[in-house]
Amino acid sequence: MTSRINTLAGILLLLAGAAGTAYAQSQSDVQRIVAVVNDELISEYDVKERMQLITSTTGALRNQEEYDQLRKTVVQLLVDEKLQLQEAKEQKINITDAEVQARFNEMAARNNISAAQFTQELSRMGASKDMIMRQVKAGLAWEEVINARLRPFLAIGDSEVTAYLDNLKNNKGQPEYRIGEIFLAVDSPDKDAEARQTADRLVRQIREGAEFGAVARQFSDVATGAVGGDTGWVIGDHINPDIKSTVLKLQEGQVSDPIRTTAGYYIVTLADQRQVLSADPDDTQIELQQIIVKTGADPAAQSQRLAAQAATLKECSGVPQLASTMGATDTGSLGTVRLGDLPPPVKKAIRPLDVGQASEPVRTGTDFRVLVVCGKKTADVKEPSPAEIEDFLSNQRLAMMARRYLRDLRRDAIIDYK
Repeated sequence: MTSRINTLAGILLLLAGAAGTAYAQSQSDVQRIVAVVNDELISEYDVKERMQLITSTTGALRNQEEYDQLRKTVVQLLVDEKLQLQEAKEQKINITDAEVQARFNEMAARNNISAAQFTQELSRMGASKDMIMRQVKAGLAWEEVINARLRPFLAIGDSEVTAYLDNLKNNKGQPEYRIGEIFLAVDSPDKDAEARQTADRLVRQIREGAEFGAVARQFSDVATGAVGGDTGWVIGDHINPDIKSTVLKLQEGQVSDPIRTTAGYYIVTLADQRQVLSADPDDTQIELQQIIVKTGADPAAQSQRLAAQAATLKECSGVPQLASTMGATDTGSLGTVRLGDLPPPVKKAIRPLDVGQASEPVRTGTDFRVLVVCGKKTADVKEPSPAEIEDFLSNQRLAMMARRYLRDLRRDAIIDYK
């Protein structure tokens, strides 16, 4: 993030000369009304600022059609936020500035930067802290509305919890999946084509490098959007039937095409896979050493040679000799790390290795890196508690109820699109 901030600082200097024109345009945009939601206004400035943030995090738009499509989506997002805040006011729910600031600070911390740095980063992306604070306030307000209006009517019985745990035990050793989801609701048939175009664009941008969680937080119409689309661990029998067949065909890290359901479109990714009531491979503690070799003139041939040399290693005491044979520029210990915390290419390379084995070379910029496993400790198996099971089942049911609630608010509202 620091390098990104430094890069954007230079760009900001280049744009400084256009500041007067940009300000004049923003003043015009503030005065132009895009929609009226129960007598509350959404301006062109609001729309453009949100679009700028989204394109900064999900990738540039390729043509006018994509621009128009994103604009429609953003207008609907802003309409929904107005409805959520209005419903909170109706229910006499007040979100304080301190609560919003605390959530803003949490967002910054998740990106390993300070709140001040986060504010600067937003500014450089063409957004503002005020815009994010409004978005955060709507999210907090909606959470409180759901907790006040829906959660009291949500009852997960002891029998459901017991049945879920029994199902886990009966499926011990069977595959369990961690799924990422993005859901785009389609409330009426005339919205279908628009939602499909948005879904197609999001899939393309994710496959081109946009971070799935960032896209989910901006676009997903279900509760998991707030946590980047993460559904948590789900056994096969409990995967949403609308997406189950697609999930089971995905490779780890792969993103699906849009999936049409009766309520809208899903985009899913398989984040991880393990076995039910078995140790989570991601929690395995790995003691690593690495060998770094400068990339040569023929990387393909060099990679094959390094892989063959790495396959000869039998124990970690042989690492210095192997490094010498490979012509390493550097070697050393990486200490003990959690498998799940490693970058995906490294994780994939070392996950199947036993102690004393070396990975195939992993290309990183101008280097090849060979990782050697010198210690491995499997995590203990943890059976979910009744409270954890109840929380999981509650959140599943609550997400569906919240989606219906927002749909009813849209239906009953007076919305005038300009």
